[in-house]
Amino acid sequence: MHYYKCKIQYDGTSYAGFQWQTGIVTVQGDINNALTKILPGKVSTVAASRTDTGVHALDQTLKITCEKIIEECSFLELFNKTLPDQIRCKSIQECDGLFRPSAEARSKEYRYFFTNKKKINPEEHRFIANISNELNIEKMQMCIQALLGEHNFCNFYSHGSNVKSTIRHITACELNLTNPQDIFSDGDLFQIPSSLICCYQLRVESKGFLKQMIRHIVSALWMVGSEKITVEEFINLLNSPKSEKQLWKVAPANGLFLYKVSF
Repeated sequence: MHYYKCKIQYDGTSYAGFQWQTGIVTVQGDINNALTKILPGKVSTVAASRTDTGVHALDQTLKITCEKIIEECSFLELFNKTLPDQIRCKSIQECDGLFRPSAEARSKEYRYFFTNKKKINPEEHRFIANISNELNIEKMQMCIQALLGEHNFCNFYSHGSNVKSTIRHITACELNLTNPQDIFSDGDLFQIPSSLICCYQLRVESKGFLKQMIRHIVSALWMVGSEKITVEEFINLLNSPKSEKQLWKVAPANGLFLYKVSF
């Protein structure tokens, strides 16, 4: 068998997440379908992160296992022609057969993009979420500082996956204003209308995350910013027993990107 490491981008809007599922349209399913059209024999794939329904990726790492030797330059062009328009392969190179993208990832960086406009243009928000409430950014920043380090995130994830522990270590977390035109300037997969030149960007980095963890964090931060819960209540939810009542709905998936996987 032969082994290759790929960098993949995708618009997750119409996908039920990355991971292959029977009878459901997923990113991995479409990638596998494209590979079987251009590579003879057995083909399999495994990725660094299993993004959820509607979540996008600017830098997903994929390992391809196949029977045929790939000529990297010619294959990259053919692969992108065969893939759906929502998926792009940015690079491919040979790798060790023992390479495990998820286990060997040193860190995964996600970014969540949002605005807080009273009225929005739907075309501007395919890849950027919106909350119409006024936000106290100073209080949100206090919560962001509290997220750094190791915590029990049992109040900040969705059930539905088997996890041995809800403790995770956040190595970087920051909220700032950014011009999305600068972030999405590479290629034509993520089109941001020229009218949108400013939004908020939450950057979170860790070795691993729980199911919908970042979207729960975003929702909780919006609750603080909207002054529906206090900074102290937010901080108390970290390392506290599981709350009987969920205080928020999970933030929309459209604003979340797997931004970078580091090895």
